[in-house]
Amino acid sequence: MNKILSVKNLQKIYEGKMSHTALSNVSFDMEKGEFTAVMGPSGSGKSTLLQVISTIDSPTSGNVYINGKNPHTLSQEELASFRRNQLGFIFQDFNLIHTLTVEENIMLPLSLENVPAKEVRKRTKKIAEYLGISKLLPKRTFEISGGQAQRVAAARALVHNPSLILADEPTGNLDSKATNDVMKLLKELNRKMDSTILMVTHDAYVASMCGRVLFIKDGRLYQEMTAGDSQTQFYQNILDMLTFLGGGQNDIASNRI
Repeated sequence: MNKILSVKNLQKIYEGKMSHTALSNVSFDMEKGEFTAVMGPSGSGKSTLLQVISTIDSPTSGNVYINGKNPHTLSQEELASFRRNQLGFIFQDFNLIHTLTVEENIMLPLSLENVPAKEVRKRTKKIAEYLGISKLLPKRTFEISGGQAQRVAAARALVHNPSLILADEPTGNLDSKATNDVMKLLKELNRKMDSTILMVTHDAYVASMCGRVLFIKDGRLYQEMTAGDSQTQFYQNILDMLTFLGGGQNDIASNRI
């Protein structure tokens, strides 16, 4: 198997008048092609975990390896290039640049890496066709729907063929139909392109569409579950675990299966 992500004994302590341990001794691996969700009550450390893996934040101790390399040991210049080449990001609010067209948003990661213009257009056209958004390319981002914007964000995340896609509540601002559309898209990317996806979510229904769920409580990796043959049963198992962990109403989705 090809190990894409390896998290070893990760600890994150925020110092202050009262220090706060956001992550404590977290370890797990992800193989190529895995689609894994991270869940837990509000304040459990799941967002901090994603920030440390994405190099937005640094660990107090422990290590993160992506494709065998620890990005936290790189210089700022090396790290910027590493992010653009190895990581793809899909955010809750899309983070699209409204002054650019859809096409220009998708091209951005390649342009920053000084990829030749002809290759940039070729890759952008290919990923847009794959995601069914070719007709949107000349539009501005404020002219498209939320579901379409998420597809554009996915295209931008995938255009440079990253090793690892990090998704932070990608369905958080979407209605049920758009949520289903985005999750079908992510599952399709995972299945057809063998994309490796790590996603933070509070939504049990969304998590039930993944292959594995990691549960975090009080900064520690508390439990993990692997999907079986029945999504309905997996969904119920996730709900039961969230209830056991003490998740608030925002941490438990309504029944949609």
